[in-house]
Amino acid sequence: MHMTLIGWLHTLACFYALAIGGVLLWRAKGGATHRRDGLRYIYAMTFVNVSALCIHQLGGFNVFHVLALVTLASLAIAFASARWRKPGRHWLRIHLTAIVFSYYQLIGGLINEAFVRVPLLHGERAMAGLVQGVTMMAFLMLLAYFWGRTARTGMAAVALAAMASASQAATVTLDLKDVVPGKGTLMISIYNNSEQFLHKSMKRLEVPAGEAAMQVKLDDLAPGDYAIALFQDVNSNGKMDTLMFGIPSEPTGFSNNAEAKFGPPKYEAARFTLPAEGKTIAVTLHK
Repeated sequence: MHMTLIGWLHTLACFYALAIGGVLLWRAKGGATHRRDGLRYIYAMTFVNVSALCIHQLGGFNVFHVLALVTLASLAIAFASARWRKPGRHWLRIHLTAIVFSYYQLIGGLINEAFVRVPLLHGERAMAGLVQGVTMMAFLMLLAYFWGRTARTGMAAVALAAMASASQAATVTLDLKDVVPGKGTLMISIYNNSEQFLHKSMKRLEVPAGEAAMQVKLDDLAPGDYAIALFQDVNSNGKMDTLMFGIPSEPTGFSNNAEAKFGPPKYEAARFTLPAEGKTIAVTLHK
């Protein structure tokens, strides 16, 4: 059977999604690797189903296009539930269900293609129905297994999180100096790893500028290693203004009073350890 370019790309994306999806279901969940592979699976499956909407070999819009739209909806639910971890404590089950359903749709589609395109299997409707039924039961068992794991660990995780937030929340007190009095807003960013330092903060706080010497408290932080970067948005335009070559034209400061030499300081220079009892950090702003 002749295949168009979109057909070949659709097929290649199917096999890629099949491989990466299997890895996702088999390997341990959570962590940076899981999130990276999860995004790859979402992207591949999105292409698979969008390209399926462009294939009309059976003439016009049909049930396969409806299934493609349903799968796209499940992918959106899987992404949104993991990205924003909502609704509440049920987000993990919703995420798992949506991912497993989308992978089942992929496997089911490949089974249908096999019974259509492989001459030995062509026309074997009874066998096709049997294989689809067994596949559905296998995925229902897989979903039940995942749900069982979340049920066993869910209450323990909730209890541990509650105890951690109640007993281990610590406070950083910033002892700021050389603030431009009463001008604009202090934009404070907190980081907990070197890869995201100055790129993606774990927590951000905006505080109106007060006196030249003032204190700011950063609450509800777990004990551990952090680095803090801040600048004073003197003209209240929501960004740090710079001169030529990206040199800041507004006051900036870092934890440990890490110095900016030919560029911003490294994470290690600004890193400090926050104990459970809290800590006071002195930061002098420079312009």
